Amino acid sequence: MASFAFLLNVALQAGVDPNNFNNYLMLGYFVMAAIGLVYIVSLLLRQRNLQQDLQLMERLLQDDEESAG
Repeated sequence: MASFAFLLNVALQAGVDPNNFNNYLMLGYFVMAAIGLVYIVSLLLRQRNLQQDLQLMERLLQDDEESAG
């Protein structure tokens, strides 16, 4: 944590505008939130597809049992 404060202090003394730093910080939060949202949507789609595959397999198994019986 002390190294982060040191780097921040050096950056601020180098003429970096704190408002730009805050803008980059907010952009970073937005990008991370977008990545998390895309990942969650991807997981939901995969789960839905797996459930559809299971239902199809169950129907095929029932049809096979009915035709064999």
